[in-house]
Order: sequence, then C-alpha cells, then structure tokens
Amino acid sequence: MSNHKHKFSKATTTNHNQKKPFDPNRYGKLWGNIGFEIADEAANKQQGVQPVIGYLCIDNRKIGVTWSETNRIIEQLLDGQHRHNVAKRLDMLSAQSGTPRNIKFKQYDATGAVIATNMKN
Repeated sequence: MSNHKHKFSKATTTNHNQKKPFDPNRYGKLWGNIGFEIADEAANKQQGVQPVIGYLCIDNRKIGVTWSETNRIIEQLLDGQHRHNVAKRLDMLSAQSGTPRNIKFKQYDATGAVIATNMKN
C-alpha cells in the first residue's frame, strides 16, 4: 500500500515568469478596470421591478444590474468567446475569408408568397 499523502507537496511553490514584470495591458486596455460592486440591500426596490444587486464597473463607468441582467451578460460573453473560437478554428477571422456580410435573401411560404426578406423594393 503506497502512501500518496505527500505526492503534491505545498513545500515549494512555482512562481511563473519570475523575471518578467506583470503587465496588465497585455490582457487588454480594460482588463485592469473591470470589476463588480455589490449594491446595498435597499437599492431600487420597487413593486414588480427586480432590485439592482450590484454595479458592473468597466473603465470608470458604473452600471446597475439585476440578477437577470447579470445572467444575460454572462451568457452573451460566453457565447461571444465560443463564436470567436469557432471562427478561428474555421479560419474565418482573416480579412480575405469568412462569411459574406451582405447576403440577400427571400423566404417563401407554401403558396409561394414572400414572407421575409432583407432586400429593399
């Protein structure tokens, strides 16, 4: 019976990039200015309206957000990351490739009448 108690010892920690100073601009100009502040309990309590649970702080701007709005923001950001990763894997991010932006379309019903289009008459 082997003893795995000391397999992952915390005695020596690894400091990555010890010789490089930390540069927050490497992660984007807003990286160091993104935060969240929790709102007071009494913030925006109205009948039939969700209360503001906190403030999303980006680049010295504070935006009051509800629980549902925070979920929506999280979903949109995760979707944006996923879409970027898929486009990168499909090599759709270069200027010479990708999906054309101005595709004209018409959608027809069973009788042949146009029910949707993005073309102007």
